[in-house]
Amino acid sequence: MNSTEKLKEINNLLLRKTFKVTFENVALHFSEHFDIVSYSQRAFYRDIQNLKEVISIRYPTLEDDLGPLLKFSKSENRYFYVRDDISAFPSLSERELTQIASTIEFNKHLFTDGAGEGLVNKLRAIFLENSLTEYNEILPWPAIQLIKDGERSGSEQLKKLIECISGKKTIQLLHQGLSKTSKTKTMIGLPLMIKEYNNGWYTGWYLLFHEIFRTETVIEPQINGLRLLALDRIGSIQEFKTSAKVKLDPSFNPPDYFKYSFGIIRNNIGKPDLKQERITIKLEAGNWIHTYLEKYPLHFTQKIQIVNDDTRKGILELDTEINQELESFILKYTDQMTVIAPENLKVTILQKITKSINNYEYL
Repeated sequence: MNSTEKLKEINNLLLRKTFKVTFENVALHFSEHFDIVSYSQRAFYRDIQNLKEVISIRYPTLEDDLGPLLKFSKSENRYFYVRDDISAFPSLSERELTQIASTIEFNKHLFTDGAGEGLVNKLRAIFLENSLTEYNEILPWPAIQLIKDGERSGSEQLKKLIECISGKKTIQLLHQGLSKTSKTKTMIGLPLMIKEYNNGWYTGWYLLFHEIFRTETVIEPQINGLRLLALDRIGSIQEFKTSAKVKLDPSFNPPDYFKYSFGIIRNNIGKPDLKQERITIKLEAGNWIHTYLEKYPLHFTQKIQIVNDDTRKGILELDTEINQELESFILKYTDQMTVIAPENLKVTILQKITKSINNYEYL
């Protein structure tokens, strides 16, 4: 029984309401069920500490709200999770998950709108998450973010990518741009995260990737140097052996790549100093979009100031990078909102509206 298996077993005992988790009880359990007779108190406390770290990584936001998620009760003389619905590891075994996935796959006709395929995708993600524990160091960020059910182009690459992300392994891939004239490019680098995103046309998977050169001796990714590649544009993936050492700054967090982006498409490679700007938009009087934005914020930096309660006229502020998706959103609702600042965004929107008007005039 290796160290990870011990952690999983103690986690399972913590999930059993009838089991009192103490050193004495856990040591007895290991002795009776796994023939482990040399489990020490020191090893128990080390395992408890490791479990605290694993559960902290698994539920960072929850720990921020509630504090430590694995605690010791002096009055009851036992360790316990502060909530019944949390676990340091997925509670189903890989064999059980495989059986469930196979059953759903066989009965996909019972689901509508791709829901069956979506459930299978999520179960596959659980398999992959389960497999992360085979590595000595668990990633401090999620390797995959799923947002919507359904089939995805590029899904055949998923397992290989997740294994390389989790093991911090460099890869070599073939990538082709969306344009018909784009040539296939060979790229070498460190895969960091799979991001799922609904861009309005379809929901797809994207790979957050740090490109490296063959001569590099240290791989040290920075947020603004990362690339985003659509999985359905990647032709092949294979591990690339290199003597370069991966060095990750403690503050490095790949999801921050999307923090100030409206959507996911950024121009950070073309503009290395790309930063967020204060976007100020007037919400026109008598519009419906103000209520919609209150219920479904565009961005975590969103602020709305009401100018007139009767007409619902207001000012919308965002701190985001200016990109094509932001411009497209404003143009989509241009009868409901008007850009006030910055001036360059205001001019861009005005130019596009003017061009559109001219196109209609010459029909």
